[in-house]
Amino acid sequence: MYIILDDNFKFIGFSLKKEENYQSIEISEQEHDDFMSKQSEGYTLYFDKKNKKLEVIELGNFEFINESGKKEKNRMREEQHNNDLLIRLKKEKIQLKKDILDFEEFGEDTEYLKKQLKTKEAEISELEEKLKSYKIENKK
Repeated sequence: MYIILDDNFKFIGFSLKKEENYQSIEISEQEHDDFMSKQSEGYTLYFDKKNKKLEVIELGNFEFINESGKKEKNRMREEQHNNDLLIRLKKEKIQLKKDILDFEEFGEDTEYLKKQLKTKEAEISELEEKLKSYKIENKK
């Protein structure tokens, strides 16, 4: 089994044989199985150029490995995701308020809907604070 790398030592994948036009590093079947197992658990495989070995790295949301091999967070992508999430949460809040009014109009119990509304409002508040922190960071 072989680890396949491009000319810049970027990990391409695995192969049963040496691949032409690529760097190939031989590994055992057990090592391959271990890498595949870790990858199936959500880990990222990264070839460390300095140590010349394939590593298993756990990346969080919006994290990536930069050119120098360090973990970095994509703040713009995270902020965009959170803005999209905020819009969705606000739409859900509006819908809950409408549902509460409709249920009350027909004399239905709204306790459960009101609890959901409080939870939604707390999520929105927390997310708005997080988005404010991005703006403060961006000003620095």
